[in-house]
Amino acid sequence: MRNKNAPTIMFFICFFFGNWCNSQMAHQEIWKQKEMENYLRTAKVISVKIDLEGGRTEAWNINLNDGKIARRGIFKYINRARPALLPDSYQYEIAAYELNKLLGLNIVPPVVEREIKGQEGSLQLLIEGCITENERKRRNIKPPDLKSFQNALEMINIFENLVYNERIDPDDILIHRENWKVWGVDFSRAFAPTSELIPGCEITRCSKKLYQNLLKWDSNVVKTKLKPYLNDQEIEALLKRKNIILEKIKQLIKEKGEESVLFSFDKT
Repeated sequence: MRNKNAPTIMFFICFFFGNWCNSQMAHQEIWKQKEMENYLRTAKVISVKIDLEGGRTEAWNINLNDGKIARRGIFKYINRARPALLPDSYQYEIAAYELNKLLGLNIVPPVVEREIKGQEGSLQLLIEGCITENERKRRNIKPPDLKSFQNALEMINIFENLVYNERIDPDDILIHRENWKVWGVDFSRAFAPTSELIPGCEITRCSKKLYQNLLKWDSNVVKTKLKPYLNDQEIEALLKRKNIILEKIKQLIKEKGEESVLFSFDKT
């Protein structure tokens, strides 16, 4: 005899199991981030390569080893924070990473503050095995899952609007060759004190996870977390941009429907 309650029971099993899986993935993600942060803070510096033509940020290439595994990192020490005429600061790199964590995004590689060769700066994990978005386009490499890849780029787009990072170099979007995980790097000029979004950088869609986290945004928590790296004007502008982004997403949902605007993006 068929159990009339079976569909309902199956719904709740799937619902709770799905939430449990997502929760486990989130915890694993947080654990990996903390593990990498600890590595960056404590691993022995084996060698430092100072590129005399290192570009705007004069970044150093760092070889690290904790006695178990060797990794590489990028070290930035320039700290020309606002109100400097041409702001460029390693502290903005750290602020971007911390905000990325608060929003549960995992699109900025782990970065910590550390002293190397007598210089205070930011040390960021170098993600190995990547190509740039610029290279992908140039070589016409097609992603195995176009929709998922486009969703990942949408997340980068929203985050860059949020922190107001006018991307000049398309090489600052990295794509892992194996799993097509997308990363955004180089935020040393982000957090401009403007309450507008980036011109021409339109928001069209958003992940459900990010949308919910923006709705739950606690301004006091954000201020406390970012206060060591940003001034009051930069923080206030960030809060205003968050509100603009939320209103844009809400308006898109109203016009096009939730299914057309919000997407699930759990493969991070």
